[in-house]
Amino acid sequence: MATVRKFSANILNHVKAEHAETAFKVSFVNGHWRPPHFSLRRQAELRKACLVQGIDPTSIGMSELAPKKPVRSKPPKGHKQQRTYAEKQAMIQKNLDEMPEKIRKWKEDLAKEKEKNKSSLPF
Repeated sequence: MATVRKFSANILNHVKAEHAETAFKVSFVNGHWRPPHFSLRRQAELRKACLVQGIDPTSIGMSELAPKKPVRSKPPKGHKQQRTYAEKQAMIQKNLDEMPEKIRKWKEDLAKEKEKNKSSLPF
């Protein structure tokens, strides 16, 4: 440890005694919520004092520490243009691949239209 911890005599006395589990948790008694006997700050001090003295915190009635959940990271939202860029490029490439067929059909339709509009008279 980097620093020497000094605990009050009161905390050290609590470390030596065994406590009920309700002393560390909020309880519902007679239709009312009761606060724990030890605040979260004092519970942390008790836990540290136990660890310094080599005592298991669960032996005095404290519960096990819950493992911390990993931080959930979300990808950045970005601008709409950035989100749809790949889809747009794929659509452009698909249209470019189909372009020779579209040009051929357009020329055929143009020739048919010209033939249709052509007069049947010889002059």
